[in-house]
Amino acid sequence: MTDRATGTHDQEVGAMLRELRLRYVLKQQELAQALGVKHAAVSRWERGARGLTVDMLLTIAERFGIPAAELLPERHQAPPPPSPIGKHSPEDAAVNGIVHVLRERPDLVLQVMAFIEQQTVSDPADVTIP
Repeated sequence: MTDRATGTHDQEVGAMLRELRLRYVLKQQELAQALGVKHAAVSRWERGARGLTVDMLLTIAERFGIPAAELLPERHQAPPPPSPIGKHSPEDAAVNGIVHVLRERPDLVLQVMAFIEQQTVSDPADVTIP
């Protein structure tokens, strides 16, 4: 099946495979060796000239330590579970508040990270913010 706006599914998966390979600074030959296939197979997958089998998709995901869905185009991934509209927990509000502050004051990110690393409590309710 072809989507004219975005190319074939094989091309999209191939582009994601290439992006993943480059993220790990691997040559096509190195990836091919790790997967037990020929270099030409990796090249064809990345160009979208040939699709990945489900088994190979799962093998690649396992080798990179990622969910297989990460290699699929977004429209084929399971949608995130719906959040109840109008129902946000106090924790959601707190996290959103922290994110907002850190976007406005990126200079505080390292301080917040250091604070979080210092916390060794097992119950998040026991955490006190100075």
